[in-house]
Amino acid sequence: MYIKRIDLKNFRNYKELDIELGKGVNIFYGQNAQGKTNIIESIYMASTGKSHRTQKDMELIRWNSEDAKIRIDYQKKEEEKIEIYLNKSLKKQIKKNGVRLFKIGELIGNLNTVIFSPDHMKIIKEGPAERRRFVDIILSQVKPGYYYNLVQYLRTLEQRNNLLEEARTNSGILKTIDIWNEQLADFGARLIKARQDFICDICCMAADIHKKISNGKETLVIKYNSSIKYHSNSEKEIKENFIIALENHINADMGRSVTHKGPHRDDILFFINGTEVKTYSSQGQQRTTLLSLKIAELKYMKEETGELPVLLLDDVFSELDDERQKYLIEFIKDMQAIITCTNVEHLEKLMLEGSRTYKVESGMIVKD
Repeated sequence: MYIKRIDLKNFRNYKELDIELGKGVNIFYGQNAQGKTNIIESIYMASTGKSHRTQKDMELIRWNSEDAKIRIDYQKKEEEKIEIYLNKSLKKQIKKNGVRLFKIGELIGNLNTVIFSPDHMKIIKEGPAERRRFVDIILSQVKPGYYYNLVQYLRTLEQRNNLLEEARTNSGILKTIDIWNEQLADFGARLIKARQDFICDICCMAADIHKKISNGKETLVIKYNSSIKYHSNSEKEIKENFIIALENHINADMGRSVTHKGPHRDDILFFINGTEVKTYSSQGQQRTTLLSLKIAELKYMKEETGELPVLLLDDVFSELDDERQKYLIEFIKDMQAIITCTNVEHLEKLMLEGSRTYKVESGMIVKD
C-alpha cells in the first residue's frame, strides 16, 4: 500500500496543493509553522476521518475560507481515492472512489496508517485514555467489527450512566438496569477479548525489537490491565464476569452516576526488567519503549492485513539519539514513509535509495 498523490484545497495553510509521492521515503523539511505537519494531518484524516491534532474539523479550514477539501490517491490491489469535504455550514462529507460514506466505520481500514510524533510520548507518560486510544485506533483499522463494537459500547455506556442519574430521583427505573448490563457486557466483552489478544501479539514483537535496540540489556513486557477479572480470555467468561462486576458495584455507580467497571476503565502497562516504565524509567527508556511499540504496530498491521501501512513520522528524529535513528531508518527502507523534519542534517541520514525531498515554506512545497 502506498499513497500516490495528495490534493488539498484550503486545508490549514494550504490554499492549493497537488503533489505526487514516491513509493519509498518522502521527506518534507523546513522551519516550524510552515505546514509540514499539515501534510501528515491530511493523510491521517483520510485514514481515520479525524485529525490527530484537534477535535474540531472547522479548525482545518483555511483562514477566511468557507470550505476545504482533501483528496488522497493511493494504491492497493488497484488505484483508489478518498475525498473529504469540510464546510463551515454543512456536515463533513467523505467519499471513497466517488461513493459517499455515511459512517466513519466505512472509511477506517481502507488507507491504513501508523503515525509517530513526539506527542505520542503521552502513550507512555500520561493516563490510561491515551493507551486505550492507541489500541482502539489500531484494532479499528485491522479488525472488522471492532469499531462498530466500540461505538455501540460507548453509546450503551452513556445510556446506562443516564439511567443511573435518573435513578437518583426515580428509583423505580432501576428495574431496567439488567437490560443495560447485558448489552454493555456483550459489547464490552468483545472489546476486552480483542484488546487482550492484541496485547499478547504485540508484546512479543515489541519485546524482540526493544531487546535489539538495548543490545540485549533490557526486557520489555506489555500487559493488559482490565477492570474485569477473567482467566480463560474467552468472550463468554469475560461477559459473565462483567455482568457480576456491574451488579456488585451498583451502589458505587449510583453514587456518582458513572459506571466504574468496563473497558473504558482499562489500562495497558509497560515494564522494563520488571519495573514499570511510566513511573520509574528514564526518558531514554521511555523513548525506546515507544519506538519499539510503534515498530511492533507496523509489523502487527502487516501480519493482519498482508501489507505494510503508510508510516507517518512527524519530527521524530529530533527526539531520537543516533542508535535509535539508525534502527528506525533500517526498518523503514522497504516501505512508504512520509517524514517531516526541520534540521537539514537529518536529511543525509534519511537519503535511502529512491527517497524524495520536498522543501516546505509558507504553505508552498517545492520538490528538490
